[in-house]
Amino acid sequence: MGEIETKQEEKEHTAQAFPAEDNLYPFSKESMLLSFSMMMRRNKDLEENGVEQEGAGREDTGMEKDVCKDENENGGEYVIVSMKKTKISMLRSRGCKEGFCCSLCQVSRGSESFRLEKPLNVAIEHVASRQYLRGLCSQETLYASPNPEKMTVYLYKSNNTEGNFRGMPVVLNFSETNCFLRCCKKEEKVLLQVETCEKQRLQQISKSDDSALSFVFYMKADRLKHRKFESALHLGWFIQIVNTDSVKMATLDQQDHTFFFIFRSQSV
Repeated sequence: MGEIETKQEEKEHTAQAFPAEDNLYPFSKESMLLSFSMMMRRNKDLEENGVEQEGAGREDTGMEKDVCKDENENGGEYVIVSMKKTKISMLRSRGCKEGFCCSLCQVSRGSESFRLEKPLNVAIEHVASRQYLRGLCSQETLYASPNPEKMTVYLYKSNNTEGNFRGMPVVLNFSETNCFLRCCKKEEKVLLQVETCEKQRLQQISKSDDSALSFVFYMKADRLKHRKFESALHLGWFIQIVNTDSVKMATLDQQDHTFFFIFRSQSV
């Protein structure tokens, strides 16, 4: 709805002799406040919905209404609305090309993306076994150990606010290295491995980039702050520790305690 105010203005009507032609001539001018919608409606719809005219007789500063009389229709009236000091705004999207990252807002256009927000320095402990995640970057392997290893959990923000919330997008890094946890798929099996990656590449991650998305996990916590990590690339697969030292990806058929982890604070 929009409201346009008009200035109160009165004008004396001077009787004039109009030529006998099929023309319209103004004979009075009134000022009023009009509230209107940009959507056109049929008259019978307005009557059915009980919509009444509003604002008649109120002072206005931006619109004048001229009433014209059709001399050939026995007093029938037409209305001409003159808009003064009126501002019309149009909202449009930025002109970024689809698939490219906007240099101003750092958002990849045309697809959902994740933008790095902040890091957390923690050790990740398995709830059931009390073992910690550790990795051998040179061998691309991950294992569980009673000795904690400092990890950096990078928190991301998604540009998509629709759909079901799967968790906070995160990337798991072994602190002070370029070694990250990553999910890959061989045939029908999803594997968890350690792989090197330039940190600059992971500042902005598009969901259309499977290679970068393989480093992303959805982290979701319960009221006890027990966290699960779901692969963002291979949905339905979670990090799991079984047999005390075997770290792998598995499907979550039920709320199994082998999928839960907690954070232990580590000094920077």
